[in-house]
Amino acid sequence: MLTKVKTCLLPLALLPGLATAWVDLDTKIFPSVPSSLPVLSLGPPNFLPQHFLEEIISNVCPDAAKNFTADPEDPSKFYAYAGEELVASLNKKTGEAKVFPNYGNLTAAQAPIDINYAVKHFKKVQKALFPPDETRVEFAKGSSLVGGTYHDTQGPIHSRTNDGEEGTFLTTVFVKRTMEAGGTTWPFCGPGSQTVFGVSSNNRISSLSYIWRTAQKSELEIKTKSPGQAIKHIKEALEGKGRETGQCLKVYRVDLCYFSGGGRVAQPVYRVFGKSTGPDTSGRNETETNHVLRYFAVGETSPEDLPGAETVEHGEEEPVLEGSQDHPKRSVLDYFKARSNHKRGIKPTITLGRYVTREDADEASFLANARGFWRNLRTSRHYEFVNSQFYWALPRQYGSSASTRVNSVNIVLTESHGSNHHFTTYKNRGDIQGVGIPQDLPADGYGPLSNNGSFAYWFINACEVIPARIDFKQAPGGPTPLRQAFDPWWPVFRGGLHAVMGWRTSPLFADDVAVNTAKLIGLGRPVAQAWLDMAHMDPVYFWRPTYIGHATGIRQPLGRAAVIYPCGRDGDRVGNLETLGRPTCLRMRYWNND
Repeated sequence: MLTKVKTCLLPLALLPGLATAWVDLDTKIFPSVPSSLPVLSLGPPNFLPQHFLEEIISNVCPDAAKNFTADPEDPSKFYAYAGEELVASLNKKTGEAKVFPNYGNLTAAQAPIDINYAVKHFKKVQKALFPPDETRVEFAKGSSLVGGTYHDTQGPIHSRTNDGEEGTFLTTVFVKRTMEAGGTTWPFCGPGSQTVFGVSSNNRISSLSYIWRTAQKSELEIKTKSPGQAIKHIKEALEGKGRETGQCLKVYRVDLCYFSGGGRVAQPVYRVFGKSTGPDTSGRNETETNHVLRYFAVGETSPEDLPGAETVEHGEEEPVLEGSQDHPKRSVLDYFKARSNHKRGIKPTITLGRYVTREDADEASFLANARGFWRNLRTSRHYEFVNSQFYWALPRQYGSSASTRVNSVNIVLTESHGSNHHFTTYKNRGDIQGVGIPQDLPADGYGPLSNNGSFAYWFINACEVIPARIDFKQAPGGPTPLRQAFDPWWPVFRGGLHAVMGWRTSPLFADDVAVNTAKLIGLGRPVAQAWLDMAHMDPVYFWRPTYIGHATGIRQPLGRAAVIYPCGRDGDRVGNLETLGRPTCLRMRYWNND
């Protein structure tokens, strides 16, 4: 008889020599699966009809529809531009196609956007997009991009006014792909097979992410493990993280899906969601733990490798502690080399700072994001990115020492845990060495007007750090939800900062949003728009995995991004570093809970 795996209740230091279960997995949430499941064989890449792709691009920018040019370093990749702004991409090897919306040109709808006309239009070419095979497809409404504008008269808080109710700018539709086996319908998952598109208020398809291959049942069948064996394997694979850190991993959802990673097959896997439970931080600055997603083979062997836990590779660059001279010396040399290139007219120079939470259980995942972010920036043909700073985070780097740290570079990536207007610098401890927005930041904000700074774009890759109006309640006599969302950001932008990108709900470590955003901004996508693009196109969020919000206390979807920036700066690309004055108007755009 299966029993519930023992829950971690005591820290490791109190249990010397005692065998403790570091994974809390209730067998009641484990799915019932057949004794064997087929493996699907994938066909060659499928390609969008050219006229259909050009039509969607024309909905965004007509001039870009027939303006695809090949990447000189990879002739299989093609990009369409409107001036210097990336509008679409096409990979002629894999068939992957993306069309990016122009968020600044979208008109807000005051009522929900009707997706039916766009879905019918999509279905006209359904057989070409999704050739008949062993799977089924259906169209499902996804998240909507919502936002509002808030003005500031530079007077007291009560004199601020807003532009009325928030509007809906884009509603997404994703294609749910399923297959039947053992009398049950199973969903597809993974990056190798996915389609999502966005519908604007004029009923047009204004964004698209598409990659597809047909799937047929192969002769290979996988004999599934017993539930006890599967749970034992999952527990053993996950418990090392808790054993090393003294934090238990609570698994709150397990399901089965057919994983397609871009290889030759789609295979049945267990999809496991969990989160670490850290020390008791019951004070007002408690932060949410980032969520874990892992895939596990249903049998003893796997026909293709599955994504695993992040590991720190030997020899990779490490963040430095303050006081070390090695990294700053290297950065200065890189900086002046890049400045020399800039003077010769090669590329505009953009400096980067990365700050990673110290001594955290999720260190490997944070470092993987930070390294991947830099790795994708440095491949840019349009800009000369300089790796200026890579530090283990300290609160003073955002406050008293900001003039020589975060405010001295153009882009900052913060990798940490978070909560509403707050993030960590040490473990998942928001009550110890956390950073509050705006109270722990410089009084004159960030940017050129603050100590002649250079800071323009801030990525805060942390849970719930940019809450929106829908994440607050109206307290009697208290500020409105809209003010609660906007008010902390006015001081941050006083120095001329261009944009802040982050999350209004918790993300998954398994997503590729940060690293893919870096790729896009290096190709010429506007910075805030690139973050929103990658958040709604990342396949780990298609099936709307949910959790109980740390700040809201309600069930809400994982992976809902948010951005905030001064009005009129929707289209700022990473090379836009001009000095902005103190803003009198801010805009927020976020993906809602649909």
